[in-house]
Amino acid sequence: MTLAAFFGAVGPGISPLIAVAQDEPRPPWAPPTNVASKPKDSGGPDTEYLKRVECVTTATKGHQQVEADVIKDIPWGQAHLRLSEAHDYVRAKSRHGKIGVDEASGKPLKVAVIDTGVTPHAFFQGRVKAGGDYVQKNGEGEDGLLDCDGHGTQVAGIIGGNPNNPDVGFIGVAPDIEIISIRQSSQNYSEKTEEEIEQERKEATAKRKQAADEARRKREAAEAQKRIDDLKREVERSKNDDDSNGGSAAAGSPDGRTAPGQDGGQGDPRAQGNSSGAGNQETLAEAIVRAVDKHKVDVINMSVDACRPNSTGRTSQEAKLQAAIRHAVDEDVVVVAAAGNKGGSCQQNDTPAEDTGLMPDPNNPRTIVTPPWFSDDLLAVAAIDESGSVADFSMRGPWVSVAAPGTKIISLDPARGSSALVNVMFNGESAEHIQGTSFASPYVAGLAALVRQLHPDLDAREVMERIKTTAQHPGATGGHDQFIGYGVIDPMAALTATLPSDIGADTAEDIALPSDMPPPGGPDKTPMIVALAGSGGAIGALGITLFVVHTIRRNRTAE
Repeated sequence: MTLAAFFGAVGPGISPLIAVAQDEPRPPWAPPTNVASKPKDSGGPDTEYLKRVECVTTATKGHQQVEADVIKDIPWGQAHLRLSEAHDYVRAKSRHGKIGVDEASGKPLKVAVIDTGVTPHAFFQGRVKAGGDYVQKNGEGEDGLLDCDGHGTQVAGIIGGNPNNPDVGFIGVAPDIEIISIRQSSQNYSEKTEEEIEQERKEATAKRKQAADEARRKREAAEAQKRIDDLKREVERSKNDDDSNGGSAAAGSPDGRTAPGQDGGQGDPRAQGNSSGAGNQETLAEAIVRAVDKHKVDVINMSVDACRPNSTGRTSQEAKLQAAIRHAVDEDVVVVAAAGNKGGSCQQNDTPAEDTGLMPDPNNPRTIVTPPWFSDDLLAVAAIDESGSVADFSMRGPWVSVAAPGTKIISLDPARGSSALVNVMFNGESAEHIQGTSFASPYVAGLAALVRQLHPDLDAREVMERIKTTAQHPGATGGHDQFIGYGVIDPMAALTATLPSDIGADTAEDIALPSDMPPPGGPDKTPMIVALAGSGGAIGALGITLFVVHTIRRNRTAE
């Protein structure tokens, strides 16, 4: 009765409580909602940087070259996502028999890779286009087609690499797309010192002076030769005149004119600077705007992150980045970003704080990671390992959208001139497996291209929602957690599933069912009355029985 009274009193009030929860304000981790207009694209680096480390070469250790091109195995992540089935389905449904094209025109869909650049590779088959360079200017970085770090090429390979060889297991998620490479960052560069800048200016000045002096000497020599030729012609004319007139004339002499004026060498070549930029969130924002406005891309992949303590408000650079991302989505571009890797300033969000030993509040993380922080407008991608668990290095956070394979990666060798695959990179003398959320993100970017191909009626936000809805949800409230977001992506489900929105059905809601327990009230005395009456009757019957037995025994004794 006590339980009945409790549920009867509480049950009717559950629904209003849930309704209030649905209207609660944004969580404390969420970025501000006021977004400025898109930033202006400067088209190049923000400051002067210098290359400190030479560009990556093919994977070697000492004199032993890694025979990467003999890697035949299917990458585990590719098998885990059942990409071969997804590819077969897309080919069957495509009017053009290709994977990653616009069905109306047959032209490749465009995916911008904003990274360290993409080195042309045989497995791209000419589908990589120069998109821009925010690391070096004046074309020295080949407008995005130079990958000194060896990172962007591997990212792009996961999205759109195609060996076109059935004996090779590796293949990109969308092997017929066009990749727009925008080089925005590089760890091989660092900011120039004032002394280096001054030295470069001196060298440039000296080079200009040397070029001007050389040009002047050439002009003087040419003018001197011209004067000699003029004198020869004059002498020849005079001789001819003397011969015709029967007389002679003194040979002419120079009239004192000098070579053309020393005007500083108009038109002489000028030395071009070697300026470059290592990239920051501001140039990342500009690169996004460039990809959207100039190159009209369909999908953007950003495997680059910045971390800071969650102790300050949104910075000015973060505001520009948020505005650029919002601009991209408003222009119908799907934006995908890596969730980030722990280490350095990226302190993990689900481990005890070093200073207090206390676990952080999931809704108030200690570390803010951008661009994933702006998950209202993008897909933030965490990494899983071969066991299907979230990778240890993958940054956690309430903004995580989905997850994809991010360990033991196989992709393209980023060295110039190579046509190989690699599964390790060398750090000094030690070989390391390729891993990181950087390589989970392109799996999702490639899937976004496939969804755009087979569901051309969906806008960017609907594409992102479809990928999240069809992911393999974790067993958490709302099917979302801070480790893998809405779950590991499921390409076949994303391409084939019928969602409630597709048929106009309402999505399921958390609704408190009404209790069927009786309403609370005063105690019901009927059972007590029945029990007492029954007990009284039993006692009475027992008394009568004892009386009868006693009477019979007494009568027998008297006889």
